[in-house]
Amino acid sequence: MKVALYRKYRPTTFDGIIGQDVIVTTLTNQVKQNAVSHAYLFTGSRGTGKTSCAKIFARAVNCKSPINGSPCGKCSACLALATSTNLDVLEIDAASNNGVDNIRELRESVGYLPTAGKYKVYIIDEVHMLSGSAFNALLKTLEEPPAHVVFILCTTEAHKLPATILSRCMRLDFNLVPTDELFGLVKKIFALEGAEADDSAIMHIAKLGEGSVRDTLSVADRCLAVTHNLNYETALKITGAGGSEETAGLMEAVVRGDAGNIISRVENLSYAGRSVTQISHELTVFARDLMLVLTSTTPPNVSDDMLARLKSIASQTSLGFLITLVRALGSAEAELRYSTSPRIVLESALLSLCVPTAVPTPTPAPQTVKKQTAPTPQSAPDYSGAFTRAEPKPEPALTRDGNAVAVLGLIKNQLRKVNTSLLYNEYCKLPDENVRISGNKFIVFATSASYLTFVQPDNYKQVQSILDQSEKKYTLTVERLSNTGKSVLSQIMEALGGGIDIIIK
Repeated sequence: MKVALYRKYRPTTFDGIIGQDVIVTTLTNQVKQNAVSHAYLFTGSRGTGKTSCAKIFARAVNCKSPINGSPCGKCSACLALATSTNLDVLEIDAASNNGVDNIRELRESVGYLPTAGKYKVYIIDEVHMLSGSAFNALLKTLEEPPAHVVFILCTTEAHKLPATILSRCMRLDFNLVPTDELFGLVKKIFALEGAEADDSAIMHIAKLGEGSVRDTLSVADRCLAVTHNLNYETALKITGAGGSEETAGLMEAVVRGDAGNIISRVENLSYAGRSVTQISHELTVFARDLMLVLTSTTPPNVSDDMLARLKSIASQTSLGFLITLVRALGSAEAELRYSTSPRIVLESALLSLCVPTAVPTPTPAPQTVKKQTAPTPQSAPDYSGAFTRAEPKPEPALTRDGNAVAVLGLIKNQLRKVNTSLLYNEYCKLPDENVRISGNKFIVFATSASYLTFVQPDNYKQVQSILDQSEKKYTLTVERLSNTGKSVLSQIMEALGGGIDIIIK
């Protein structure tokens, strides 16, 4: 039976642990100084070396002649602990042994002395899965174990452990492994396996690992199962990922608000066998690289050509828009897992940033009132018959004004580049029927929920500055609509019995 790479190349000494220099130094110093603690908590993301370090440390504290804090692998204790029948290093899976009875059995066994070395080491993996009663049963033994017992608790979710457990352990937090170190590890393993691979393909595998050694080697295992002469294009096909250029093209379409191009690119990637989840993930990572460029930081592990492409795209967008994009992709992530049409979910998330949300019910226009004209100084004004009751008139429904919609598009494009997401989202949600041009005025009919955002002084000035740059230099006017879809002025007129006409002679 073939052994998985992450098992085949599991390190047996601390020299083989990558990306955890501080933790390795801490543990090796304790072995050298014979200052072993009674309980440890190893916590961190999956595949970062928690269990591997626990096993190495368990052998090191029992080794009769450790080398630089690592087990020598040659003494009688090391040879005895290397067998599957040893009773001095016990690894317990808390996910399947999480009851109070299991912990009671453990408490009874700690009284027995070790047979091969100096310590009996209990490695409790996924310790956060223990029940509340099991934690309570473990407390006293964990605090004051016999002198020959060492506990090593491993977990990915330390926040689920009771504070009483945390306070009794020396906590060591394992970090994600840098991509450069994963690259070196994969390259070394490919050489040991007699396989050849392009550096770009190896870097692609290292990036997919996202800081996890086990995940990285699992991806490498998939690639080696297909070919021992791996290039970048083959790695993309095996992993179901898109290339950097394809991701850049899709991101550029999103930034420009090119809805047709977005649908076309997502569709082509899907037909080419790309995973929709992977496409979403790559867009998120690409958005982060753009954020780094916008903050004058060079993204790690990118070529000069790709860095130039990132700078070109970054010049067309803003941090606010990228944050909105990342949030939209994050919201769609849960739907992608369970949707029967994940491609449509992804397309909808991306298109929501490019087109306004439609409101099906049109809202009526506010009724206009004739302005009073100032009286001439030569004669007193005659107000007889000035106020006459008009017959009720039906309110006309707002219709789509093509010129106003074009100006609305200009506003949204400019806000996408310079504004925070709040005002941009409000203008995106604005129906086409709720904007109108009257003379030199650009009128926005806003709902009560959005009105305060539109008229907030800074927001108003920002949109007005955009209109000032337009060809006709429109003046922004914001009218508030009530929950009934009618302006406040229209409701006053209706309350008076159909509205009034003010006539000044």
